[in-house]
Amino acid sequence: MNKKDFVKIINEEISNFDFLSNDEFLKEQEVTDLLLNEDLQKQFICDSLLNRNDKIVVDVTDNIISDDAGGAIFRTPNSLNIDININIKYRYDQSKEPIEFSLSFNGDKIEISMDSDYDAGRWGVSVDDSQAPSGGDWIDYVNWDDIAVTLYTKEGDEIEFTAFEKAPEKIQTLFVREYCEINIEKSGDYVIDLKQVDNIRNVPYC
Repeated sequence: MNKKDFVKIINEEISNFDFLSNDEFLKEQEVTDLLLNEDLQKQFICDSLLNRNDKIVVDVTDNIISDDAGGAIFRTPNSLNIDININIKYRYDQSKEPIEFSLSFNGDKIEISMDSDYDAGRWGVSVDDSQAPSGGDWIDYVNWDDIAVTLYTKEGDEIEFTAFEKAPEKIQTLFVREYCEINIEKSGDYVIDLKQVDNIRNVPYC
C-alpha cells in the first residue's frame, strides 16, 4: 500500500468516527431541547394524569420508603422518607420514537397521618371463645407538597421542569401523587386510603 492510499484510509476512518460522534451528540441535543420545551413538559404532565399508558412506559429504578417508627410496637409513623427514581420512555408523538428521561421524587419527613380499624382479638379458654386479630392500619393523608420533583436527561443532566413549576398547586399535587402513591404501596409496608382525593377533571389545566 502506498503512502497516498494509506493517508486516504486514515482520513476516511477519522471522518467516519467524527460523523458518528457528532450524530450521537445531535441526537442527545435534540432530546434535551425537547425536554426543555415547556409545551412538551405540560403535555407529559397531562398524559401522566390522564393515564395515557400507551404513551408512557415507566421503569422504577429506586423505591426507598422509610419511616421514623422504627418498627416499634404500638407506634405509628407520622412522617415518611421518600426516594423514588423512575426511568421514562415517553411517546409524545405517535409518528416518532419515544424520548427517554428520568424523574426523581425525594423528601425527608414527609407529613402523613394514619388511621386504623385494627382489633388485636383475644385469647379464650377454648377456640370458640377466642377471636382472631382483624383489621389494620393505613395512611389517610400525605402532604405531597413536601416531595421535591426533579427532571433529568437519560445521561443524568438536570432539566428545569418549568411546566411543573408553573402548574396550579393541585396539578403539582396530583402529578406527585400519580407517581409516588403506587410506589409507596409497592414498598410493601404501607396501604394508602386517602380521606380526600382531587380529580384531574376538576382542575382546568389539561
